[in-house]
Amino acid sequence: MMADELQSLLEKINAEGVKKAEAEREKIVGDAKTEAEGIISAAKTEAEGIVSAAKAESEALRARAESAVRQAARDAVLKLKSELEERLKSAVSGAAAQALDPSLMAEVVKQLAAKFVADPDGEVTVRCAVKDRDVLDAALKNALTDSLVKNPKVLADHAMAGGLELGVDNGRLYFDFSLEAVNEVIGAYAGEQLAGMLGGK
Repeated sequence: MMADELQSLLEKINAEGVKKAEAEREKIVGDAKTEAEGIISAAKTEAEGIVSAAKAESEALRARAESAVRQAARDAVLKLKSELEERLKSAVSGAAAQALDPSLMAEVVKQLAAKFVADPDGEVTVRCAVKDRDVLDAALKNALTDSLVKNPKVLADHAMAGGLELGVDNGRLYFDFSLEAVNEVIGAYAGEQLAGMLGGK
């Protein structure tokens, strides 16, 4: 009888131990599962943050790269335009200086004098570069023999590089054919054409 009671007690203790162990195991498994789910959720959130930050950085890099390329293109066009303008100025200046020789200038004065000077005593004053003074003076005396103006005044000016400035009819009319003025007019026109070409017009 006592053995039966002892056996029953042992079985009861064993059953309670097993039940307690099973409950402890289930608690440990549940806690581990909850912790694992938390770790997975945190890792997922962190991964999404990393991906989002990477996308934002990638977009910022792309935008900076596009901006740098556009700026480089603008700089290249401006540099090209500046270089072409300098070459254009040099070419225009050289061509104008070559074209404005004393014989051409004398013909210009002759045509303008014949058109605008009605008085035989009317005064024509020519201002020119020092280097052209003597040649232009001689050319004008020959060119104006058949016009009403017999004695034009040819004044040398150290500030002029070439061409001439012409005062007709006692200064009432003034014409600027100086090298600087010709360069400015031709350069402005050619510059507009250049700007149009570079601008794709």
